[in-house]
Amino acid sequence: MGFIGATIVKNMFGKNFKKIILFVAVFNLSGCSVVGDLWYERMDQFIANQLLEYANFSSNQEGYIRKVAKEFKDWNAKNELPEYKKLLLQFRLLDEETVVSDVDEIYQKGVILSNRNRDFFTSRFIDFSETLTENQIKEISVHLDGLTEERIFELNKETKNYQDTLEKTFVRFFRLMGVKLNKEQKNTIRLSSSGLEDRRYQLINDRIKWNEQFVKILASRNDKSFEQQLTNHINALNPEDKYTRTVINQITAETIASLDEKQRARFQKRLSVFETTIDQILTRQN
Repeated sequence: MGFIGATIVKNMFGKNFKKIILFVAVFNLSGCSVVGDLWYERMDQFIANQLLEYANFSSNQEGYIRKVAKEFKDWNAKNELPEYKKLLLQFRLLDEETVVSDVDEIYQKGVILSNRNRDFFTSRFIDFSETLTENQIKEISVHLDGLTEERIFELNKETKNYQDTLEKTFVRFFRLMGVKLNKEQKNTIRLSSSGLEDRRYQLINDRIKWNEQFVKILASRNDKSFEQQLTNHINALNPEDKYTRTVINQITAETIASLDEKQRARFQKRLSVFETTIDQILTRQN
């Protein structure tokens, strides 16, 4: 379930909110820490229901999927949530002296947490794949094609250019953090991102090729090398463009450093709410 789990995360939140930022966004669904707590309580149901859309699974397979989703929620609460809280605290303490290396450090820690989540699902998906039928593999392939077609459709109907879309992404992100960016901050984002190449269609094409190879590997699930092939393929999912990531982290650092007193107070208050939400979840899990 490593690949499918990763796909769910990406389709839930879009392509621009990454790693720890994805997690932060969850707790802003209502702006209320209590609802964030309740959402986490049902997270296993949400994950399982999303996974079950990929094919017509048997009752035994559905039971396994729901069991793994519950195990993930329990494992995540015990092992990962305390680490997310540490990252949130580190993010909240960023101030007017913030530089790109500060954001890079938080991001890399988030990558490690994300990879641990991926690894949790990968081993279980390898076991689960042994129960797949040829027809179910075809259904998974069709579902993946549908997700790709949906992304192409969304991209084709966009009226804004790439820089406008990037600006909107940053504006939305900082809104999640309780901050309304001013005109000067928006202009800085546009200027700093002006050198980024629009690779969205290329990324979709890369995903199509990845999906095709994924389905081929599933079809060879009885081969001795299957486990290693699938693990390697999942780990290679969407390697990130280093230059793009550098620019994104640079813009994030510059924007945080530029916050005025009122913006910074709201930024810190919102992140404190996220931390409180984690504390509530941990209390319920213990």
